[in-house]
Amino acid sequence: MIEQKNSKEKKGSSEEAQVQSKVDSAPEQAEWLKNVSFPIVGIGASAGGLEALKVLLQNLPNDTGMAFVIIQHLAPGQVSMLTEILSRSTSMLVHRATQNMKVEPNKVYVIPPDSSMTIVDDALQLHPRGQETKGIDSFFSSLAVARKTQAIGVILSGTGADGTEGLKAIKAEGGLTFVQDPETAQYPGMPQSAISGETAYFILPPDRIAKELSRISKHPQIIRAEILAAQPKPTKEENTKAIFTILKTAFNIDFTHYKESTISRRIARRMVINQIDSLKDYVTFLRSHPRELQALFDDMLIGVTSFFREPSTFDIMKDKIFPELLKGRQHDNPIRIWIPGCSTGEEVYSIAITIQEFLEDKNIPDQAVQIFGTDVNDRNIERARQGIYAKNIEAYVNERRLRKYFAKINGNYQVTKFIRDICIFAKQDVTKDPPFSNLDMICCRNVLIYFDSQLQERVIPILHYALKPNGFLVLGESESVGRFTDLFGAMEKKGVVYVKKRASTQVTFGFEAFQATTKQHPIKEAEKKDPIALLRDEVDKIVMSRYVPAMMLVNRNMDILLFRGYMAPYLLPESGAASLNVNKMLREELKLEIQTGVYRSKKENRPVTIDSVEFRTNGDTKIVSIEIMPIRTRSFDETFYLVLFKEGIKASIRAESAQPVSKELEKETVSKEQQLQELREELDSTKQSLQTIIEEQEATNEELRAAMEEVQSSNEELQSTNEELETAKEELQSTNEELKTLNDELKNRNSDLARLNDDLTNLIKNIDIALIMVDNGLKIRRFTPPAQEILGLIPTDIGRPVTNIRLNVTVKQIEKLITEVITKLTSTKIDVQDNSGRWYELRIRPYITEEKRIDGAVISFIDIDEIKKAQVCKK
Repeated sequence: MIEQKNSKEKKGSSEEAQVQSKVDSAPEQAEWLKNVSFPIVGIGASAGGLEALKVLLQNLPNDTGMAFVIIQHLAPGQVSMLTEILSRSTSMLVHRATQNMKVEPNKVYVIPPDSSMTIVDDALQLHPRGQETKGIDSFFSSLAVARKTQAIGVILSGTGADGTEGLKAIKAEGGLTFVQDPETAQYPGMPQSAISGETAYFILPPDRIAKELSRISKHPQIIRAEILAAQPKPTKEENTKAIFTILKTAFNIDFTHYKESTISRRIARRMVINQIDSLKDYVTFLRSHPRELQALFDDMLIGVTSFFREPSTFDIMKDKIFPELLKGRQHDNPIRIWIPGCSTGEEVYSIAITIQEFLEDKNIPDQAVQIFGTDVNDRNIERARQGIYAKNIEAYVNERRLRKYFAKINGNYQVTKFIRDICIFAKQDVTKDPPFSNLDMICCRNVLIYFDSQLQERVIPILHYALKPNGFLVLGESESVGRFTDLFGAMEKKGVVYVKKRASTQVTFGFEAFQATTKQHPIKEAEKKDPIALLRDEVDKIVMSRYVPAMMLVNRNMDILLFRGYMAPYLLPESGAASLNVNKMLREELKLEIQTGVYRSKKENRPVTIDSVEFRTNGDTKIVSIEIMPIRTRSFDETFYLVLFKEGIKASIRAESAQPVSKELEKETVSKEQQLQELREELDSTKQSLQTIIEEQEATNEELRAAMEEVQSSNEELQSTNEELETAKEELQSTNEELKTLNDELKNRNSDLARLNDDLTNLIKNIDIALIMVDNGLKIRRFTPPAQEILGLIPTDIGRPVTNIRLNVTVKQIEKLITEVITKLTSTKIDVQDNSGRWYELRIRPYITEEKRIDGAVISFIDIDEIKKAQVCKK
């Protein structure tokens, strides 16, 4: 006990001296480091990682302004000296992490044994290790959440796949990732796993990782990340708009309404990687470097995805959604599911496996299923179609599913064909392209979080439109339908699954379609007016409201955009859903006239006047003249139509006669003339309306005829394509059969070879004759155990020329003897002695292959010492 206490006291005093010396030698830190956020570098290592850690720390300066947290796989139950060992490789302070320890810049923190560690609000949190096998992933994931763009992940030497998913999380949040070059790692498993997962921005040896970290620490996007985030700035800077324009031109994807914070982090990271300080310089760099443009595009679309992510959601699918989808469904009526933003396909295959398991549990093996996965990135779609994933999916897919739904291929896993066959992948942009229709379920998890509110309000009605009545919408745990509670109702309080409500919604496709119908201009400060000008504006406003003719502005779809004047006599809204369309708002007598007039104005491209339109309002009959004027401005591509109402009075026909007539005759004459005039006007109006309808019908017929021809042409092309596909399918099936046959033959041959190899191995091990096989170059191929004992051979002699080995048996001109046997196809026998005087008969025979080709020689040594001794005794 005393010795242990003394050793602890010595150890404590030495650590205090180390700390004090480093405090004295470290340069004074800048004051701002205490007040603003700083980058934190997480370093993950396992077997062989100690040497890499020492090299990394030796090449790091002590004033980077970064904190370094080391997650090393340590043996459980063992005392670790890692802190003391690493402190000798750096002038920075090295601490063993403790609970709630605050992380500070220019210091190193080492995980203690038997613990896993995370970080929350700059404080390290320790947890019992238990069954935790992914300690690096756990810390990196928490670091990504805590530090966003100031999270940096480094993977060094080690076995397994720990750290790959953690680097993905850091990458998704805008951080930087480093991986040790596998060629410099003692154990390349972890670096190779991270590289296979496409998580690394830098693949370097440890010393160059240190130099790159030192360079990055001085980059303005890293140093000022937190300061810049807190400063007010314009919503869209000109340079950012320029980047969006370049990306849209190259890839036809508009990032304008993606979440600004996410986009800014991704752009900042690319600037750091390319050593560019200003956004303006980066725009110039993008225009001249197509590879960087592709890299930025790929970075913009990074999403965190994995198999069976958020497992509780898949339990809800099995327990509640899938049973509802099967109610009253015929087996040939497919269940249709759409996963927009599917990335590399993990989500799609997870749902396919889940529904397959459900159908097997319900004993419904023949239920048709169609699952559509879409993404805007061609590379993601191609990877999803292949269905090949790295070995690290073992962390998310249990062993039973791996055996049943995956096949091992070149060290990776590939989704089995019967699962791939029900999954269809295609490129599609959910924000602008038409969606799939008649869907039973849409799984749009962790997609909406990357859109701003305007784009979310654009996408959610599209998802509503795509679903069948009572269809299901599945969102991520951090997402909701927002204000669209009239379109979707939550299935549970948690609000992960929503059910489509019966509600009408106007959906337009193409991002430009949902822009406001007014031209957007920069907001200018109102000009100051003098009092007389203000008074004049007020007078104009009163006059316009009271004396201006009744009018309305409509678009080409007959939607009313604005009213002016007194419109009450002409309006009679229909009951039902509210609408501003002419067909829903105007009186019945006026609808057809205005539709006809707008059509004529559109066709003739001029103002149109419709005289003496009669209608009833409040029990009275009124007559109105309608004038329709087309309006075009440079602000809009479409034409608008101004409809003006001019109220009139019925024409009175007064017959004045020079001779006196009776009042009764005069009244009758006037009434007949008036009725005749009204009938003529009504007939003219009806003729015009009929002519308009006929012309519209003819135009519609022409359009339908053209469309029918296009459909027929497309149908023929599809039939031709289908025939080609059938032919290709037959050829593939034939090729597949041939490959199967060839595979069976290879299996049989491998089996024969394995058996032959076993026979040969057992023969060599059990034969009591010293025997050596050499090739044409006299290099040793095999030898028996007696040869090893008698001739003094060792296992490493295989592959060496027999003439270069000093044997225990003296054979003169052995090279010449073997060469003669190989070239002349003869056998040779001579008697030889070993170093102890024992006699052997040396036999050399040619090595003949099955094809009757000479491929070396077989050398044997047969013990004849007893025979030689008997011969000597006879003499």
